[in-house]
Amino acid sequence: MTILAIVLGVAVAAGAVLLVAWPFLREPVAADDRLDAPTAREARWLELLDERDRALGALKELEFDHRTGKIGDEDYGSQIGPLRRSAAVALRAIDRYRDEMTALDVPDLPSEPVPPPDEGTPPTPAPVPEPYPPPDEADIPAPAPQE
Repeated sequence: MTILAIVLGVAVAAGAVLLVAWPFLREPVAADDRLDAPTAREARWLELLDERDRALGALKELEFDHRTGKIGDEDYGSQIGPLRRSAAVALRAIDRYRDEMTALDVPDLPSEPVPPPDEGTPPTPAPVPEPYPPPDEADIPAPAPQE
C-alpha cells in the first residue's frame, strides 16, 4: 500500500511539474513579427531627411574642427563652400518634396524621427557655502603678548 502511494505521489508531482513547465518547453510561434515596410513615399521622405542630416552633420563637424584648430583657415575655406551647397540642396529637396505632396493632397508626411526623450537632467551637487567673511578679507588677529 505504501509503495502504491509513493508511486502515485511521484506521478502526481511529475504531472504537476510538467503542467507548470509546459508553456516554457514549447516553441513560441508569433502570428506575424514582420515590421511594416515603409511605402515608396515614406522611403523617399526618410531618404531626403537622411541626406539633410548627413550634410548638416558634416558641416557641423567642419565648423567644430576649425574652431578647435584641427583645420586651418585655408582648408576650412576650401571645404565650407561645397558642404554648404550640399546642405542647401538637401534642404531645398525636402521643401520641394513637401510642396509636391501638399499639391497632390497627400495626407501628412510621416513625422521626422526624433531621439528618445531626455531622461531628466543629471543631479547637481549641493552648493558649498562660502565662509564669511572671505578668508582674504578676514582680520588677522594680533598675537597675544607674552609675559
